[in-house]
Parts: sequence; structure tokens; C-alpha cells
Amino acid sequence: MKAIHAYPRPPLAALRREPSAAMRDALALAPHLTRFSRDALHSVFSALGAPRGTPVWCPPFHCGMEVRAAAVAGFTPRFYRLRDDLSVDEEHLAECLGEAAGPVLLIHYFGFAQPGTARIAARCRASGVPLIEDCSHAFLSRFDGRPIGTAGAAATFSLYKTFGTSDGGALRVDRAFAIEPPRRPRVAWSAQWGSIRRRWRDRPPLARAEETIRDRFVRRNAKAWRRIFEEPWHAGQGISQLSLALIERHDPERIVARRRRNYERLDASLRGADGYRPVAASLPGESCPLYLPILVRNRAELFVKLFAARVEPFIFGMFHHPSMTPDAFPESRAMREDILCLPVHQDLGDADVDRVASLLRPLLRNAS
Repeated sequence: MKAIHAYPRPPLAALRREPSAAMRDALALAPHLTRFSRDALHSVFSALGAPRGTPVWCPPFHCGMEVRAAAVAGFTPRFYRLRDDLSVDEEHLAECLGEAAGPVLLIHYFGFAQPGTARIAARCRASGVPLIEDCSHAFLSRFDGRPIGTAGAAATFSLYKTFGTSDGGALRVDRAFAIEPPRRPRVAWSAQWGSIRRRWRDRPPLARAEETIRDRFVRRNAKAWRRIFEEPWHAGQGISQLSLALIERHDPERIVARRRRNYERLDASLRGADGYRPVAASLPGESCPLYLPILVRNRAELFVKLFAARVEPFIFGMFHHPSMTPDAFPESRAMREDILCLPVHQDLGDADVDRVASLLRPLLRNAS
């Protein structure tokens, strides 16, 4: 049975194709290429040159690494509220900026644009602080005819999330920023080794006991916590040659069209099913969805059952940065505890999407 992964798996055979001029045009939006998006964020915050301890205003729903990038650069993380639909509580953000001026970190979740981005950017300009857009989920997404990531003073992107390469981040900055372009490794062995390992992982045993997967899930979460918050901070040297070569051979229009088709097909197949609660009421126009995020009870158990059936979901935002008091943001608790991301990437065909839907329906009914 074919494994359905959370991310695509670009084949090395793609290197036989010619680079895509359209993809190179898309990459021109964020020409500073980094190893990961966290390196891009750290570069931006370091370039601001603010006094140590300056506040940086962050959303309470985050993966933790983006907040740590600002903290490592010398900022003190503070937090503004989100609404239940993941949009920014702009009134609370205005109060925060009135209390203490500092950069604002804005996250575009799951490929969907923050609807108030233009207003937030204008408020940041009026307050004399930069808006930093975290577009890790939103490469190739647009809003009101413009690419997401063009409203603020800087924007960062996570290319490997969209393309499934071993690494890849990107950075767009205003000319006022003094950013030194990251160095690229001369040899791409790290990315090549990562690609080879992924292909070995594509061949798991035909059956795994759910108890074994459940134990692995717990160990994986503990490892993720250490990686995000405890391990020493390492700045990457830049995107590897192999990852960039694979990315440049993709057609951006095909990726957007396929992801949108998969999202809408899966959403339509699950509409009306007991327990189906999508985060977004519908797929926003011009969005390139990274996943189809849903709200589920007993998320860990559903994750285990899907994984046992060789469908790999994804969880974003399970951990909060240690500087945040979670009880101060109860509205983000459901986001942190209940959101499960379903794969809709460009490697999946109609039969793959239908298989995900058929597996999910009874699981959602039993969890509701």
C-alpha cells in the first residue's frame, strides 16, 4: 500500500528536467535563500539592531522556533491575542503596541492570508515598528492579487514545506535592511543524504502495531521539544545546491492548482461527515494550501490510527514558547490541542485523496 506523506517527495530524476523560468520568477520574491526559515527570521531580527530586551509581539499560536529566533537575536517575546478563526485581534495588538513599541511577528497559517494584513502593516508603520511576516506555510499564496509576504518590512518562507526538499528557506527584506546573503555549501551532501534517508523511510514494514506507533509518537514529541527549545542554536550556511536544483524544476502553477484541487476534493468528501470541523469555512481564493487543517477531539489517537494506515498527518503548534503564559490566551488552547493537518500536496492524486477521506470518516464519527 502506498504511503501518503505529510510532505511531497521530489524524485532525484526531476534533475533531468530543465529549470522552470516561472519558478525562478516566483523565487525572485524572496531572493535571500537560507537553510531554513528560522535562519531567515534570525537574520531579520539581528539586522534590526534593537537594544537587547526590546519586545517583539508574537501570536500565541506558533511552533516555537520562530519565537526562539527573535529571542536568540536579543528580543523579549511578548504576545497578542488571536481570534477563534486564527485572525489577529487587531484591537488587542493596538493596545500592545501602545503599551510597548516593538516589532510585530505575523504568521500566515496553513497557506491562508491573515485578512487584516494591510491594516496591521499600516498600524506598524504609524507606530514606527517593522512588521515581519512569517510566510513559512504560504509560499505561492496570494491575497488581493499580490503575493503573500509583500506587506511588511520583511517576510520569510519555508520552501522545504512546499517542495519536500531536505532544506530550503527564503527571505524578502526592504532595502533598509543590511542583510548579508547566506553562503551556500559547495557540496550538497547533507541534502543528498537527507533525500536518500527519506526514501528508505518510505519502505516501512507492511504493518505496525498501533501501540508501537503510539510510543513513537510520544518519543517524537519529546525530541521535537528538545530540538525547538533546548538544543544549541545553529545558523545554517544557506540552501543546499541539491534542494535549490530540485525546487527550480517545479512548475508553480501546477503546484497551486494541484494543492487547491486536492484540498477542495478532500473537503467536499468530508462535508456532512459526523465530527468534521475544518478550521477554514472554505478555501480562500488565491491560496496555495499547505494542508487541510481540521479540529478533532483526541487528536493523538486519530494521528496514530491514520499513521498505522500509512497516512501521515501533521501537527503544527503543539508547543508554546516557554516565555508565554498559556492561561493568558485560552482562545488559542483549541488551536494547540485540537488542530490536525491533513496532506493535500501536489504528489497526491484523486485516488490518494479519496483514500484519506474514506479512512477519516469512521475515525471522525468515533471521535465525535
